Amino acid sequence: MPTTPPSGSTSRLVAFWLPLALSWLMMSLAQPIVAAGIGRLANAEVHLAAYGVTLDLAVLIESPIIMLFSASVALTKDEATYRLLRRFMLIFAVGLTALFAVVAFTPLADAVLSGLIGVPPAVAAEARTALRWLLPWVPAIAWRRFYQGPLLRADMPRWIGYGTAFRLAALAGAVVAGTAAGLPGATMGAIALSASVVVEALVVTVWALPVVRALPAGARETLTMGDVARFYVPLATTDVMRVVSRPIVTAGVARAALPDISLAAWPVTSGFVHLLTAAVMAFQEMVVAVRDTAGYRAVARFVTRTGVIFSAVLALVAFTPLADVYVVRILQLSAPLRDAVVTALRTLVALPALLALRNLFRGALIAGRRTARVQQAMAGNLVTLAVVLIVGAAAAVPGIVLAAWATLIAQAAEVALLVAFLRMDPSPGVSLPEAAGR
Repeated sequence: MPTTPPSGSTSRLVAFWLPLALSWLMMSLAQPIVAAGIGRLANAEVHLAAYGVTLDLAVLIESPIIMLFSASVALTKDEATYRLLRRFMLIFAVGLTALFAVVAFTPLADAVLSGLIGVPPAVAAEARTALRWLLPWVPAIAWRRFYQGPLLRADMPRWIGYGTAFRLAALAGAVVAGTAAGLPGATMGAIALSASVVVEALVVTVWALPVVRALPAGARETLTMGDVARFYVPLATTDVMRVVSRPIVTAGVARAALPDISLAAWPVTSGFVHLLTAAVMAFQEMVVAVRDTAGYRAVARFVTRTGVIFSAVLALVAFTPLADVYVVRILQLSAPLRDAVVTALRTLVALPALLALRNLFRGALIAGRRTARVQQAMAGNLVTLAVVLIVGAAAAVPGIVLAAWATLIAQAAEVALLVAFLRMDPSPGVSLPEAAGR
């Protein structure tokens, strides 16, 4: 069983990164698959709206567990730390599942859906039912993120990619079955999501158990539950802030100039950029998995160059007729929407490279157990985002332009803070900024 972290040649790094990148890409395809299924059922508009609201609320509740993958990669070194982190994961998952159940199965659901969010009654009714079917989603995600860690530490990233393939196949199968059965669209989507993640959690566990059983007995270091909490809580809040940033951008766009066109164009823009940058999201765990300075330097060069390549791909689309192929021929957007989307895409050309660097430097800090610094950098991102949106809205900047620039500037601010923190705090990844600059 391989236990060597990625380092050295570019081909070796690509072989390690590619399964993780494909896993992120496959996950980004899940929502279009569900939306396609809902679109073929009765009352599609109401159910698409209900499904979207349900998913947004579910993502907010489960966001604190997303970083369990990075935590598991960083901490699962021996049998003792594995058992400690598993206990922490279970406590965390049970707590979030209980919170989810309270929201989904009590009058709080109506208070949130109809009162706080303000969705129409028909949408709220379908969203309430769908939310209940998503209850298994939270613990299943926590479980599979935890067990992905030992696989990556053992240099087995392809099994993580295989797990996501199983998830996507289960999702597609559930969507086809639910559509054939004529289930309500939002409910069908929720069932498909829950079933797919449960399937992935099961197969990942089966593959990870031999790795876990091969972990060294005893403890290489003494950790307590408090140590784990101090390491992980900043990561949990980091992802909560990431999720919160989305409605902040939407609120800023709604208050800027040309809100109608901008609100329609921004989801198209951000959706395309999200799909293009899915692969660079794998860099964080890749960096955490590297456990020697030479490996960090090699990964830093690889991540930097790959980020530049993805920015070049975005530029190729944004500044050539390829943009019209996607925006006009495929999506069939009107001329005003086309212009807004293309303008935003051109503004965001540097974003893939910035996201690659962000995940590179985040990974270095997580490996060095400086997770509070990751949280602080994300807080800087959020504050910068809010300030740019407020100033831009007051200056009557068009909403789509404001959203793009605010996103780009906020991300640049986060990267700058991460670099500063790496240079301030000695850690195994302290050489990354220098390596990335070569």
